[in-house]
Amino acid sequence: MALASKYCQGRGLEIGAAAHNAFYLPDCINLAPCDGEAFLYPQDLEDYTHYKQEQANYHVEPARVDALGDFLDIPFADQTFDYLITSHVIEHVPNLLAAYVESSRVVKDGGVFFCIFPNRNAEPTDRIRALTTLEQMIDAYEKRVDMSTIDAHLWRGHHLVFSLQSMLRAVNLINNVGLGHWLVESVEQTDSKVGNGHTVVLRKQVGLANLMIKDGAQLNHEIGTRLRAQDLTGALHLVKVALSFDFFNAYHLYLAFALSCQLDNAREGLEFLRQALIIDPENEEYRQLFVQFTGGPFINPVP
Repeated sequence: MALASKYCQGRGLEIGAAAHNAFYLPDCINLAPCDGEAFLYPQDLEDYTHYKQEQANYHVEPARVDALGDFLDIPFADQTFDYLITSHVIEHVPNLLAAYVESSRVVKDGGVFFCIFPNRNAEPTDRIRALTTLEQMIDAYEKRVDMSTIDAHLWRGHHLVFSLQSMLRAVNLINNVGLGHWLVESVEQTDSKVGNGHTVVLRKQVGLANLMIKDGAQLNHEIGTRLRAQDLTGALHLVKVALSFDFFNAYHLYLAFALSCQLDNAREGLEFLRQALIIDPENEEYRQLFVQFTGGPFINPVP
């Protein structure tokens, strides 16, 4: 996956690696709740048996497990890893906000959290379920929900259902209340790995809140100052900081698109433009740009 190879540099940790859907990243170890013998909870050993059979159906052996743990219990010291990566795992966590807090703990300042999660139609049983609300996420965090409090019939199931937008609302919340410092680097409405999920790429930046410019006029002035100095990277960073606290600003998404393209990163830029059109679908300037860059029409992916 090109996006993963770009952002996941250095020493990494993958949570819940699957051999049939590997990222093939160097210097990356695998964390899971069971290795076939040892386990976090007895139920995890039963789950591993099903997982092993599933991998056999793909004619591969289960991915090697280097350490026992999960999103709520990562057995490594603070700031150990340059990146944390996971695919189709975070929806199994009963406490999303706590998972982000724990992930932030083990990732270095400047490190990356790379997360793919299923769209709500990927799993048939999720299609009729409502998206998990921010209120439900907050309630789970305040009640300190973890695997020890989960009913047996819900064990490691899909506790959470997301859209890309609902996940980004959660990221915005985490940053706004000070539970994390996650800069939104990149998003994919449809992940470029398998295509049945969404991608968020976040960079831990301690002190992110201090960079947030709440006054719109001042923000525009600061962006303009950087543009006049030909500091496109600095201008884009300011826009991404704004999106990290409020992703749902179509103009800022448009700026992220335009600046990304000027920095020869049209692929990631188009994803920002797509999000701008989701928010403001009748903006003809955005629509024409989308058609110009993609050669096809804009089709709103959010029903």
